[in-house]
Amino acid sequence: MTDAERRCAECGLRTAAGENDCAELRDLLFARDFEQPALHWQHHRLAVDTYCVQHEPYVRSAKSLAAHLCGLCVAIEHGNDQALLGGIHGWLSTNPQLVKPDLPVSRGNLTIAHVSGIDDPAAYGRAVDEWAHSAWEAYRDLHELARRWLNLSVHRRR
Repeated sequence: MTDAERRCAECGLRTAAGENDCAELRDLLFARDFEQPALHWQHHRLAVDTYCVQHEPYVRSAKSLAAHLCGLCVAIEHGNDQALLGGIHGWLSTNPQLVKPDLPVSRGNLTIAHVSGIDDPAAYGRAVDEWAHSAWEAYRDLHELARRWLNLSVHRRR
């Protein structure tokens, strides 16, 4: 890495001086979701959860980790079931006592750069899915915990 190159300590994104870093790419991406909701909104939640599990400030607490990691679990293992997603938020609003595990050192082989600048909605959707799968795989040691948390959220509603 040269002096003119930057690397995000969280996700590993490498950028040259003057290029957008991951936070700037996030802002651009999420602004586009709001500007063109018909084209990109269906992927917004998955992109948010993926970005967040790759950056510690967004998973600092066990509760925030549960929200984003369970969001990935629902998207990847449960076809993005909206009822399950809603259950997570309802469960977390009860402030369950959660213990935050250690986060993986590597948080995926792909970064937000993988989805940035893609205008075609179908290609963008595929790229977000690939990015999410990369992050989910990085968290493989926490999959059972995410499933357990998801199960708690389902049983709470019954």
